[in-house]
Amino acid sequence: MTGQIKHSACKSFLLLVICLVFSSSALAVGKNNHLLITENLSKKLQADLAESNVAVKLNSVEEHEISGSEIELKGSAICLLTERSSQLPLEFEIKVNPTNQNVLHVKYNFVEAIADIYEPTSSEEILMKELMAKISRDYKTENIVIAIDAFEKVAGANDANKFLGVGEVRIGDMVWNKIKFDVVLDAQTRKANRVVYRVEK
Repeated sequence: MTGQIKHSACKSFLLLVICLVFSSSALAVGKNNHLLITENLSKKLQADLAESNVAVKLNSVEEHEISGSEIELKGSAICLLTERSSQLPLEFEIKVNPTNQNVLHVKYNFVEAIADIYEPTSSEEILMKELMAKISRDYKTENIVIAIDAFEKVAGANDANKFLGVGEVRIGDMVWNKIKFDVVLDAQTRKANRVVYRVEK
């Protein structure tokens, strides 16, 4: 009886370890897929719209396995045309080979904006716009793709809104790099009073 209990406990422990390892792997793959979607969707939008300053903000992503050599990534996003301060909500579908991360197919459709989902003055969209403008001036290129992972609002002086955050950025033909930023927005106009960032290579 004692041997059975030990065997059962051992089996449960092994199952727990396997589940934890699998969960960690799934999280890592999910983040890579977010970057892959952002980069490839931005490229297609830049080409189709003949616009250089295009940012993509992902709202939702679903992953479906079609076969061992193909997965489908579907979801909704917002295309930000930073020069024109325009926002175009869209739905996308991207097919990828999970083995080599080759993108097999990129498709999107613009959809009608829904006020409750697409907030035109959200802090994340403003931060993306201000960061892209600053990086574009500093690096003298409009070929920039940025994805914000997380940010927080902290106390700022003179009724200003200060944001600290992290994300990923691809500048020109460079690979994706981590970025840390410190942005201060005017509380009234929501324009940036200061944009400081560090690209970690």
